[in-house]
Amino acid sequence: ASPMPRGGTAAITAAMMHLVPRSRTSESEDEESESSSSEESEDEATSLSGKAAIVKKLKREIPGYCGQMKILSTRTAIQWWRNNPSRLIFFAAMAVGALVLAMQDAIVKSPPWDAMCYVNTHTCVGLLVSIYCLQVFGENQPVFWRERNRGLNVAAYENAKTSLNNADIIMQTFLFAAIYYAIRGLQLGFFVFWIPYLLVAFAASGWGYAISAWIPYTHGPFVASLIMFVVCGLLGNPFNLAKFLKSPLTESVVSVMSITRWSIPMSFWLYVDTNHPTPEEGKEEAIYKQYTASMSEGMWAEHLGGYWYAGLEALLVYGVLLRIVAYLGLKFKNRDKQV
Repeated sequence: ASPMPRGGTAAITAAMMHLVPRSRTSESEDEESESSSSEESEDEATSLSGKAAIVKKLKREIPGYCGQMKILSTRTAIQWWRNNPSRLIFFAAMAVGALVLAMQDAIVKSPPWDAMCYVNTHTCVGLLVSIYCLQVFGENQPVFWRERNRGLNVAAYENAKTSLNNADIIMQTFLFAAIYYAIRGLQLGFFVFWIPYLLVAFAASGWGYAISAWIPYTHGPFVASLIMFVVCGLLGNPFNLAKFLKSPLTESVVSVMSITRWSIPMSFWLYVDTNHPTPEEGKEEAIYKQYTASMSEGMWAEHLGGYWYAGLEALLVYGVLLRIVAYLGLKFKNRDKQV
């Protein structure tokens, strides 16, 4: 065989030397790609664990009734304090109402036992209190819908709002009863005189809560005024009460619906039993006998323990049932408007 030329040997050596670094470079590139892919998988795992941790942090436990009641009571107290200017308007209305009715009865010289005086005063208290209570659930309804959709305890919300509102009701009825009592100079204890007004306010506030929970806020004052006219001024009128209480059916309807059917006998018989009035002969005596006859009709009061305890029990149950109606409205009404 002929010897290979020097130039051919050099070319082969150069080609071999050129292939060696290429193989090393490809090996290093493979190692780098493997390391980068492992780093990416580690980063992806880290990011997934980080998201899970964030989701876990965001997923909080909703407090129960007691926990929410504490939070909502604090918030309601702050809101209550900020509403002092609007609250003073209703206190002024209560004072003016008591002053006007007391001056009217004094000018026309109505006897203190006149049941129509109690019809006017109880209806006035019921009307003003029911309208005042419309704002408890009627204002900021979109905020309530949003909170209800996020786990708000409706029972805690209702109790927190109504509990503090009871302070306003007590003060308003105290102011009304005190002004009327002082101007009229009634001969009986003030606090026992005040109790029927408290019961009227408790029942009427239930109407305010129920109306604001079920009916749009803009229509609330009209509906509240209409209902108070019927359940206080119309059904509890002593001139009509005797006719209503003679029939078991109408007695049941009036006893369930009317507030003053229970409160007026409480105030009337309280004064009569305390002072034993002697009306003048003639028209005044005839009216007095008509009052006593109408207040004695019916069987419900007798079965419930007499006029005082019957009125106490009936109006407390009346107010509680209306608060349950308000709760149902808050719980189930406008669920399609939750945001």
